[in-house]
Amino acid sequence: MTGNLKRLFQVLDRWKWHYVFSGVLMILALFIRSLEPKILQITVDNVIAYFSSGGNKGQFANDFISRFFYRILPSIKMDNLEWVLISLGIIYMVISLLKGGFLLYSSALTSSSSEKAIKKLRDTLFSHIQRLPLRYFTTVPKGELIQRSTGDVETVRRFILNQIVELVRMITLFVFSFGMMYIVNARYAFISVAFSPILVIGSYLFFKRERKVWAVHEAEADRLNSIVQENLNGIRVVQAFANEKYEIERFEQQNKRKLDIALKQSILHALYWPGSDFLVYLQVTMSFIVGGYFAITNQITVGELLSFFSYVMMVSWPMRQVGRVLSQMGMALVAIERIYEILQAEPEKQDGTPITKRLKGEIEFRDVHFSYNSGTSEKVLEGISFKIKPGEKVAFIGPTGSGKSTIISLLVNLYEPSQGEILIDGQDIRTLSRRSLRKKIGVVLQTPFLFSTTVQGNIVYANPGAEESLILDSVKIAKVDEIEAVLPNGFHTLVGEKGVTLSGGQKQRVALARTLLSQPDILVLDDVTSAVDTHTEHSILQALEKPMSDKTTLIISHRITSIQKANRILVISKGRIVQEGDHDKLVGMEGYYREIHNIQTALEREIRGVK
Repeated sequence: MTGNLKRLFQVLDRWKWHYVFSGVLMILALFIRSLEPKILQITVDNVIAYFSSGGNKGQFANDFISRFFYRILPSIKMDNLEWVLISLGIIYMVISLLKGGFLLYSSALTSSSSEKAIKKLRDTLFSHIQRLPLRYFTTVPKGELIQRSTGDVETVRRFILNQIVELVRMITLFVFSFGMMYIVNARYAFISVAFSPILVIGSYLFFKRERKVWAVHEAEADRLNSIVQENLNGIRVVQAFANEKYEIERFEQQNKRKLDIALKQSILHALYWPGSDFLVYLQVTMSFIVGGYFAITNQITVGELLSFFSYVMMVSWPMRQVGRVLSQMGMALVAIERIYEILQAEPEKQDGTPITKRLKGEIEFRDVHFSYNSGTSEKVLEGISFKIKPGEKVAFIGPTGSGKSTIISLLVNLYEPSQGEILIDGQDIRTLSRRSLRKKIGVVLQTPFLFSTTVQGNIVYANPGAEESLILDSVKIAKVDEIEAVLPNGFHTLVGEKGVTLSGGQKQRVALARTLLSQPDILVLDDVTSAVDTHTEHSILQALEKPMSDKTTLIISHRITSIQKANRILVISKGRIVQEGDHDKLVGMEGYYREIHNIQTALEREIRGVK
């Protein structure tokens, strides 16, 4: 707990001194506020008593604060009632103005510092997430990351904005109020706070239980968010299979689990708050009774009783707030722990040698083995070895799940091989800067991702400062210009989340144009024509011949027509290279390639025959 508490206050960062200054201002304001009951005491014991008795009676307190006010007041005489009352009013107004001014500036400083500190926390968290390795995102649900980056950060924000201030206010008000009571009557002062230790102990026990319950609550909220996020991402699949009822039931079950823990928290609060309020009101009642007895027996004056009444109410407020502050602190400690679980995740290393020159494009895999789960013996790749010469066009083909896309992920260093080496231009890619390596390798993914911006915004994402001529070239090669006319606003059409308003083929073309615009030294095409018709595929492949002519190109495809012109074709099966050669060689050999070729050729002939 101590470590999380330290982290919580570290969020304040360089603004912590603003909080210190804000705290000083608040302490001054509360000290000034503690003087208000003294004005009431002097008015009753001295002014009212003196004038109502015709100048024969007036009880003058001996504490140093009362003596200070006596010195600044005009002499109390029968002929200057108006001036004495005006002076008391002026003193009270000055006290109120000073108190209000200090509180206003303290509040403004706290609010400003809190928002700046939370902004920095959000920026730090998001920036750290961007630097995490891809393996991390395969183990942590995105819904959980969203919840921690928003809900937990908001919980921390509420605590540092409100509860840190409340903690200072609570302690200061208690100390000053108790001190003012103590200098008048020490015994009465201790009686007025007799139940405080019981309330503090109860609040601490409540705080410990609240932390445990809130931790479970947030875990259930993570799961609920993950279900919602997953459902919205796959809403087309849900509706296509008419599985809305199943999704609703799944959501309701998780929502019920979240409700159960929320009810436990509600019961905890329902037991604590009435109990704490009972103790506070019991304390106030006892203070009234004892104060009345002390006043009747002349141990305190009526004015002192009235001031004590004000101080008791001031003391009771911090007593009630102890549980609220500890409750919010418990939630904040859980939230900061969850946030730091992300911040402590090891970021992807970026300490390699930057690539400053154009890559020649020589690629070599040396006995590469790989498994996504380090704790399992099941390997995705087993002993993959091949060498690609600069400018060579090499294709990969094989059954789904054979490891083709994994080879590409390893090439751009999204994952590191469990065994073996991957070299580019003779250098182990583990010695190279990941950032500069990925800038040099342009990858068009099989399932393209588009941002919820315009078509043009998605294309220039790879190279925001690209010249208009380069953008037009990329658009023409990828045949994106052919879809401009069917879009409502041309290239300025918003594509929606993940490009939902575009077809699969249109998204592939936009993604291809985006990659080409980055002008990579090595080009990787991962089944980029799978969602387009044969005619468009032929046009795209023809247009790609020029940009591919001077750079190494890796092509992954299930279509023979996409790879038959490659210099070499590698057939992958169960994580191994089982065949290698050009199109003519592989067609003449028994195996997967010839089977696929025969099937696809027969289908094409059948289609042409139907026509």
